[in-house]
Amino acid sequence: MNINKIGSADISKIIIPETQKEQPSGFGELLKSFIQDVNNDLNNAKVAEEQIRSGNVENLQELVYQIEKSDISLRLITEIRNKALESYQEIIRMQV
Repeated sequence: MNINKIGSADISKIIIPETQKEQPSGFGELLKSFIQDVNNDLNNAKVAEEQIRSGNVENLQELVYQIEKSDISLRLITEIRNKALESYQEIIRMQV
């Protein structure tokens, strides 16, 4: 059985989605990006609620999904804030 060698891959031809091209370089930028995403989710939920109130509903599942996604995102960012505050308070209590 003869096995042929596979040539080297050209990495420059790999297509990277737009969302993965610009990744935050530091924790502060990552947190800022996440806060912007949560804000966008909350704005989308507000629009979805307005559409439900006005009766302009094409896909109710999608609107409910947007509302639930914003709720979960808000809960997650609140927990991240709580953990950050707890960590900060623990550092402050440390004796040198």
